Amino acid sequence: MISALRSLLERRAQPLPDHIRRPVLGLTTVGLIAAVLWAWRTADFAISDLRWGPVIALALIAAPASLVLKAAEFIVAARIAGQSPTRRTAAETAVVSSAANLLPLPGSLLVTARALSEGGVSYGGAVAASAIPGLAWLGATGLVGGTAIVAEGAVLLGIAVIAAGAVALAGAASMFAATAPATGRIRLGAAVLVVEIAWLLTSGLRFVLAAAAIGLDLTFTQALVLSVAGAASVAIGFVPGGLGVREALIAALSPLIGLDVDAGLILGVVDRVVWLAVLGVAALSLAAIQPSVRVRKENS
Repeated sequence: MISALRSLLERRAQPLPDHIRRPVLGLTTVGLIAAVLWAWRTADFAISDLRWGPVIALALIAAPASLVLKAAEFIVAARIAGQSPTRRTAAETAVVSSAANLLPLPGSLLVTARALSEGGVSYGGAVAASAIPGLAWLGATGLVGGTAIVAEGAVLLGIAVIAAGAVALAGAASMFAATAPATGRIRLGAAVLVVEIAWLLTSGLRFVLAAAAIGLDLTFTQALVLSVAGAASVAIGFVPGGLGVREALIAALSPLIGLDVDAGLILGVVDRVVWLAVLGVAALSLAAIQPSVRVRKENS
């Protein structure tokens, strides 16, 4: 069944022409602006109520760090596929794949796989290489976030999240063993784990800063509990990018850490607005810069 799916994906692979890439970035920017407006309108919260120090830190440090890690995630996926992408390619793919999460999933996975397939790898191989970091992220989030949930007192829920994370991590390990090149495999596997754990920790920092922006004190352990909401919204995958679902899950988890449901919802929206605004700025910047060579073949 897996081989049949890979064969189908390979037959469907179509490289994206160069003259289409820039319009895609332009449309991405428009979509991100619309998403920012949607997210803010869902929050019953005035701009005057915000604490601007944490907002600035969120916009200038934490959110850009997440974008850098998204680019690093693409780079490790490309290494698994035997490619060496340019910085421009990694940055562009990070922005567009993040924006693709506003579409029905697996939007981000398909954008990353498309970028890798343009470098010469089969589409089935590109999908496998792209899925490995994502599964590793789900696994790390499940293990760490589940442990944080247990620490906050919801033992049964925490154990269930830990078990789900273990399954995802085992899936990532299995796909990595079948896909990754033999040379430098240990170093590459370590790079995948470092990037995904760094993404998880940065997500926690974003929640801490978003909470501070609305006048709440949130410990890092509590922030890791909320990080499970992001992973769950991706895993659900039935709605565009978890729009509304992620915030609802954050609100649902908030009582576990002593927050009101309304406070959790606003916290999630603040984080979403700043993240989308940073993506919009990045998309505008990339659209204004002349594209360079996108992918270099390994050892070419």
